[in-house]
Amino acid sequence: MRSKVILAVLVGLSLLVGGYEALLYHLRKEVGLLFATIWVIVFYALVALWVDADSRERKHIYRPFEYDYLVFVFAPLYVPYYLVRTRGVAGILWLLALLALFYVGYLLQWLLYVAS
Repeated sequence: MRSKVILAVLVGLSLLVGGYEALLYHLRKEVGLLFATIWVIVFYALVALWVDADSRERKHIYRPFEYDYLVFVFAPLYVPYYLVRTRGVAGILWLLALLALFYVGYLLQWLLYVAS
């Protein structure tokens, strides 16, 4: 249940930030470096929190004492492994969906560019 809430927050914030980036692109402005940096950190933390919460809901996942810390430190390497290990081939689609969420602002900007 907790993992679904974190995932919903991740999707909502991704769409919100992506819309903000697309709006700024439409107004011929750029996203500030501080905002972009904070968004990367927040996205990274939400993905790590989601993996941690999702693994708590799966009983077959071995969780050592320092699992939470290891997920945060090694998330770029562990998330693809975790998704494929827990979801099989569908894990690749989950990984592509996470990448699409991270780059939704660029995708919307590209759509605006193509439409104009």
